[in-house]
Amino acid sequence: MKITQALLGEHGAMYPLLDMIEQTATSAGLMELKLQAAFLQATLISHADIEDALLRPVVLPYLEKPTPGPDGAVPPTDHQAIAIGLQSVIDAGDGQEARRLLMDTVTMTRKHFRKEENIIFPTADRELSLELLEDLGAQWAAIRKLTVPSRTNGRKITQL
Repeated sequence: MKITQALLGEHGAMYPLLDMIEQTATSAGLMELKLQAAFLQATLISHADIEDALLRPVVLPYLEKPTPGPDGAVPPTDHQAIAIGLQSVIDAGDGQEARRLLMDTVTMTRKHFRKEENIIFPTADRELSLELLEDLGAQWAAIRKLTVPSRTNGRKITQL
């Protein structure tokens, strides 16, 4: 399995969580909002860490460089901004502020997923070799403690 397929599948598993948060956040109290942010944090940060460790280093040369801010500093990555947003929800002392921060972070997450699905993953699939993509997919599976079919000479081998 290619790393891009694995990561895309993880997006698919996270979309219902984003949907649920959007549907329930308007009536949720502060503690529920913090719990939703903690669930999202546990899921998204694990996902982002794998992307940053495996895919980012090899696909970065094929992507546009981030535009520095007015002070010349490079802005935080999407992953960093999402992590900051989720931690801000968890640290919030007010329900209204927590709700606003959580909804902003969900919106940012959806936008980031679209960028990965429409730009980053297709770029990786186009520019990186199938062998490398599948090797990274095997590393993803090992991190996730999964057994996935491998390929040998173009034939699928299932492990029993």
